[in-house]
Amino acid sequence: MNDSRTLSTLAVLAPLLTLVAACADINDTGLAALATRVQAYAVVNEQLVQGEMTLYTDRTGTVTLRVEVAKPAADNNPFDFMRAAPKPAERPVERPILNSCLGRFRYTATTYGVIDLRCNEGSTVELRMALIGETRGYGYGQTATGLVSLSFGMAPTEARAHLTTPHGKQLVEADGASGLEMR
Repeated sequence: MNDSRTLSTLAVLAPLLTLVAACADINDTGLAALATRVQAYAVVNEQLVQGEMTLYTDRTGTVTLRVEVAKPAADNNPFDFMRAAPKPAERPVERPILNSCLGRFRYTATTYGVIDLRCNEGSTVELRMALIGETRGYGYGQTATGLVSLSFGMAPTEARAHLTTPHGKQLVEADGASGLEMR
């Protein structure tokens, strides 16, 4: 009699657990389907990183940024070995190389939010964000070694106005691309 009671309990619980798991999957799928993806630019520890910010309907989001590698111009022949290789950019020796940053965004008020940004070389920062539209905004913060600025949902020209560049450097629109580069 005890075994039949256990079996009937399992017969009721198994479909309920399946239903709960299915609801969680539907929620995640719905958030992803309704998400808005916008271009993002940031200057982290005097280095430009670019990528994408995904804004979800539940007033959260994610940020994925990486260093853009210079691509050869369209007229360069990849089999032309006679040209001298370009000089690599000089970097301070004391800092690890920054390749990418990931972050989580959440609203703290109607037009304000916070991004917890973490980079591969160990930098972490909490950026205070101001939203100037539903999918546009900018923010500032500071790591242990330097300033951080970020803009999202803007054209490169507009984004430059909200990014803090190191002394002696400037941000310019990349040739033939919809991005920025630091010179």
